[in-house]
Amino acid sequence: MNRGNDVQTCDLLGLLEGKLDAFEVFLSTTALLKDADFQEMEKIETLITKRGSCIKVIEGIDSRINKIRNSIPALPGEIVKKIRMLAKAIDDIAAETANLNKEFETMFMFHHNDLKNRLSKTRYSRNSLKNYAIMANDGGNQPRFLDVKS
Repeated sequence: MNRGNDVQTCDLLGLLEGKLDAFEVFLSTTALLKDADFQEMEKIETLITKRGSCIKVIEGIDSRINKIRNSIPALPGEIVKKIRMLAKAIDDIAAETANLNKEFETMFMFHHNDLKNRLSKTRYSRNSLKNYAIMANDGGNQPRFLDVKS
């Protein structure tokens, strides 16, 4: 292996380690998001933004890895072993993150639907009260009550 390939191999290993770190941050952020209280929307927004940043970092690393992979003809066995180990760790974290993310999405959709139903009920109640007020005041007629005691 020549000097250029050595540098690219080190870059490749560094990028994979960076990708693993980014996935670990993504996993911990997803766990915090799953456990977050839906009343604290600012916290949820911050966590979602942080996850978005992790995704951008991972995508950037992936594009750099693809460029390096295509330019390195062959790797020694020990480097291949390190790459496989890092790739497996990344795959494990990605699978764990996918499971947590699925749980969060389920909880989020339940919360979303619950909120939507409550808003619909509030709107229906408001319209009912508004219609009653219109009927009560229609034409200046005041509601009449019968005195049944006399």
